[in-house]
Amino acid sequence: MNSFCKIALVAFSIVLFGCAPRVPNFFVEPTWTEKPTNVFVVYTEPVIENQDDLEDDLKDYAENFDEWFNPELKKYLDLFARNTVQFTLTKADSSQIVPDTAEIQDTSMIVPAFKGMEGDGVYLVLSNIVFSRREDSYMHHGFQTTMPNTNQNMNGDNINNYYTENALWVSSDYAFYDAKTGDRLAFGRQSQKSRFTYAMTTGDWEKCVKGLAKKILLRTPLLNR
Repeated sequence: MNSFCKIALVAFSIVLFGCAPRVPNFFVEPTWTEKPTNVFVVYTEPVIENQDDLEDDLKDYAENFDEWFNPELKKYLDLFARNTVQFTLTKADSSQIVPDTAEIQDTSMIVPAFKGMEGDGVYLVLSNIVFSRREDSYMHHGFQTTMPNTNQNMNGDNINNYYTENALWVSSDYAFYDAKTGDRLAFGRQSQKSRFTYAMTTGDWEKCVKGLAKKILLRTPLLNR
């Protein structure tokens, strides 16, 4: 197979497979259009997979991570709602969170609910919050005629390039509820990563919480674009 045919085949494959639609990882009720005045945020204790990272980057909070996480999450929820909503954050015991399930395009998702909902306003319930440091390896597959500083040949032959990415990740299941009716307004699972080259810093933790906060508010009346 000549080089032109190879390139054409790769291009066709990208069009055919690379543009396949992704299954959404969250859902917002189309009828939820009114921004609430108050949002009560209830969350379970975040899990830190590598405690050494916490002691290195957030030493003052190694024994009580919630003292850092609670105001940090509130700061970014306030930011993306443009300080137009009163967020009240409370850590809840896991026994107060009831796991349910819902589907998005035949994909089942865990949906957390809070036993103690009362009054007016909206509840945001978060569970399974996990911070983890990961090293992921990726393969870039393609046809190239030149690549300085590599050992590929110059004839356009098939090449495989591997690279490694280090990142801090945070992920969480979440759901919004109307406290008065108990109706579920939105739900999903979001993840956010912060890449680093040599070592993590406090900034990586901050970027993760900031990104998570914004993604949780996506397509809701709370997000002021």
